Amino acid sequence: MAQSAGYTFNADTVSGTTVRDVAGYFLHGSIVGSATLVAGKYGNGLNCTGGAMHVVVRPPKAGDSFYPLNTDGGLSIAAWVELNDNTAAARCIASASSGSTLNWAVYASNASGTVEAKIAGATYSTTTSIRDGEQHHVLVVYDATPSTDTVKIAVDGVQVLSVNASAALAYSGTEVTMEAGRNTLTGSEALNGIVDDLRWWNDPVEAAYWPTLVTAEQIDHQLAIYPFDLDTAEDFGTYNRGLTLAPSASFTTGIYGRALVSGTAAAGVSGVVDFPDCDRLAICGWLRLDTAPVGSAAPILAIDNSSNSARVRVVVNTNRTVTTTWTTIDDGTVSVTSTATLTVGQWTRFQFAINPTYVQVRLDDSQVTENIGDGVPHVTPAIDGLFRLHIGGDASGGGQVSYDYVTLTKNFLAEVTSGYWSGAPVVTPYRPVTVARGVYHFNENTGTVVDDKSPSANDLTLTAAGTWVAGIEASALGASGTGPGASRTSLTWPASPPGWSFSAWVKCRSSSSGARFLVLRNSTDEVAHAGRLDGLFWVRLFGTGGTTGIVSSSRTPISAETWTHVAASCDQKTMQLFLNGEVFSVEPYGAGAPLQPNELNVGGDNPDSSVADVDDLCLFDAPISAANVRWIYENPGQFYEPTPPAFAAWGVPL
Repeated sequence: MAQSAGYTFNADTVSGTTVRDVAGYFLHGSIVGSATLVAGKYGNGLNCTGGAMHVVVRPPKAGDSFYPLNTDGGLSIAAWVELNDNTAAARCIASASSGSTLNWAVYASNASGTVEAKIAGATYSTTTSIRDGEQHHVLVVYDATPSTDTVKIAVDGVQVLSVNASAALAYSGTEVTMEAGRNTLTGSEALNGIVDDLRWWNDPVEAAYWPTLVTAEQIDHQLAIYPFDLDTAEDFGTYNRGLTLAPSASFTTGIYGRALVSGTAAAGVSGVVDFPDCDRLAICGWLRLDTAPVGSAAPILAIDNSSNSARVRVVVNTNRTVTTTWTTIDDGTVSVTSTATLTVGQWTRFQFAINPTYVQVRLDDSQVTENIGDGVPHVTPAIDGLFRLHIGGDASGGGQVSYDYVTLTKNFLAEVTSGYWSGAPVVTPYRPVTVARGVYHFNENTGTVVDDKSPSANDLTLTAAGTWVAGIEASALGASGTGPGASRTSLTWPASPPGWSFSAWVKCRSSSSGARFLVLRNSTDEVAHAGRLDGLFWVRLFGTGGTTGIVSSSRTPISAETWTHVAASCDQKTMQLFLNGEVFSVEPYGAGAPLQPNELNVGGDNPDSSVADVDDLCLFDAPISAANVRWIYENPGQFYEPTPPAFAAWGVPL
């Protein structure tokens, strides 16, 4: 039971009018018409009063099929729905069409006011009404696996209809349009209600799994994305599973931007990822064999458990075939070897995957599988203990390979569409999920109090040097004189924080070279400094083991009297510096656990001179990712706002 698409409508998956698909097939949607984001079952939902979320599933390239459009197993659609009124009329939750045919539609109400489904031209009506203004979970399952196809409908996890299907479902064209909130074929039958946690499968959802759908929101199936651009091992997904670069590793030009190069000494990057137990896992990307192994197979990827025992191990053999070995929960150790071979110096798209019925290795268009399990596509875990990831080797050494755009997805991605294979997934900016210790928009433009928008309530007070000036978004903190523009001497901050990070817009004085515009300290120690030195952005952190010293880069110049976005993030392994939303330097960190501050100075230091105006300052007691920094950079003044403005940099997968 693989999920074709999933939409949560929350702030970390919506940017402007684009809704990210969390299932891993990159079927991103667009909010069209009058549809708006409002409170839903989990965070935000989509209020559809005539508008909708519009998704286009484009045809695969020649020779490939696209699994989300495969109907061999059937179809399932689920969503939480809350109607805005009790009108009895055709009110569509979601639908799909191809050519000039409505392939399926799920209704919160028909003309009689009850839940209904239409599949392949046949209508399946219930006697259940959900027109009471409350939130209800609706699930429609078309099961094509038995000898006679069946249709089942469940409301709030309880089956309300089970009948034999009157017609077989098949999409009538190679391009399919799916919409949430109305009939996609006619543009009518508006839901006039709120949709949340929308899920689409091309398989029947087994009844044993229905309670799970009702009790919890779907997770983001994209477990990690490693593009290796900007010469880093940053995770560009939502979970911040960044990896550590081995001393022997390097970077080169890849298929899309930069690529990771591993030698023989060690895997190019490694680190703790602690993935959840997986019923399905697909590891995809681009691979180049730089030197063929001689004498014995060479490791090129591995995932170990917390005891350093391999759960997944991939090797390239001396004949340049690839073998993947999986330590499964029910079937022990299972291996599968490709028939295709790698060519030295040539990029090859790959997929190493497991699902409840088989394990798979795919190189370009050639795939080999090995059966496991009982042949039933259940949703109980097939593999667990996925704790530490190695890319480019394993714990013992490296495999002389290069990687580009490695993605790990908790879903079935066999026969992946050309949209997935032919281009790197767009890295979506995400609002940090970490609770901020300070968020200052500086939009007060009057008085002496700067409101902290975060739950930490660390308000600032303007000093004698502080003023209000025009900023990036409304007003900003001006600092002109001796000391900071604003400060606080009783800062709420946890002891032994897991890291440290900040983001801000600054306009530095031309005479401010070498001075600090952000300072955190406590009664006995310095904690963190950020400033401008010889025209460059710099950061200095203090931990239980000492100080980092001044960390800077020639690639991070800050022009005087010009608004520039700066950010830094430390996870106790590395420290990253950002300029205008992009990471420009990644430096090792060895100063120990960050210290706990209780004093904050912004715009300058006490008693030094003021050095910069500051706008949209965010402070964290934990690391944030490059995708988080990008989101903050593109959405000034919107960190805790319900609907961030649209930005033009999203793009679509190639």
